[in-house]
Amino acid sequence: MERLPLRRSLVVALFVAVTWGAATFAVAGLLAVLLDRDPVQTHAGPVYVGLIGLALAGIAVWLIVGFSARAPSPWFGALGAAASVYLVIVTAALLVSFPMFAEQASSPFVIAAAVLAAIAVVATWAVLRSPPEGGLSGRSLRS
Repeated sequence: MERLPLRRSLVVALFVAVTWGAATFAVAGLLAVLLDRDPVQTHAGPVYVGLIGLALAGIAVWLIVGFSARAPSPWFGALGAAASVYLVIVTAALLVSFPMFAEQASSPFVIAAAVLAAIAVVATWAVLRSPPEGGLSGRSLRS
């Protein structure tokens, strides 16, 4: 199968990254209710640090999904997406305070965001690699 053009894969990756962000917020809300816990319990810094971390992680997800869509295998990209999301969020917490870093390093919310990023890479790669359906395969529907 021919490789996907870079521009098209980056556009698709943008929608996937936005969907990843929405899914991350949804899963964090469900985890907060199920665990009866706030995503950030250490109030050592500004409130918006978590949002900045997620925004930077979203940029990383966008780029990794965009370039992994063209790769022969999604596994390296999935590992890279999970690691980059985890490291970006934990590093943003470290810039605020060490107690927040320690809390976020083992947070189920951060781990869920990283797992969702890996799933986004693999799912996007699989969908873009699947053969087209209908009349796009070169065969006529009448024959």
